[in-house]
Amino acid sequence: MPRMKCGNSRVYVDIDLAMYLYNTGHYTLRHLGYLFGISPVTVYKALRDAGCKFSNKWRKEESVESSIRRSNAKKGQKLSEKQKRLISERNSCDYNGLNGYGHTKSHNRGYVVVYVPKHPHAHKDGYVMLHTVIMERNIGRYLEDDEVVHHINHNRKDNRINNLQLMKKKEHMSMHMKERYRKGADHN
Repeated sequence: MPRMKCGNSRVYVDIDLAMYLYNTGHYTLRHLGYLFGISPVTVYKALRDAGCKFSNKWRKEESVESSIRRSNAKKGQKLSEKQKRLISERNSCDYNGLNGYGHTKSHNRGYVVVYVPKHPHAHKDGYVMLHTVIMERNIGRYLEDDEVVHHINHNRKDNRINNLQLMKKKEHMSMHMKERYRKGADHN
């Protein structure tokens, strides 16, 4: 019976049993989490790592007519002044001194990105690295193509201006290559 350790916890899950219960439709991820004493997300990750295929079998099919009805439900509704103010505040929050810019979210490589669709370095989805925007605000211009922003303490989420350093790309790459070489030499 294959058992898999879940995350950093000391809980082991019987993968065959969990897959059987999930695939037969008797248990959801929430039920399995309760059964094994772990979170549904941890169950999902354990099953995913074991090769379980997930489907949208719990999602109900929606007809075109009901989809149109649902999308038109609130069209033409008048918003109260309070609702307008709340929407305005939510859309122009002050994130790390970025008043007037959109919301922030985590990037898949550990950085924080901010929604600035009109920025010249914006990705297709309108997001720009937050440390880039903060440095540009500090120096009063956009970064040039051969410039990058370095996190001094190597914490990609720490975007305080005193932790950011403007560097040329070659200097930045050279510095990180030297650090990697030193780490490799320390392990030998």
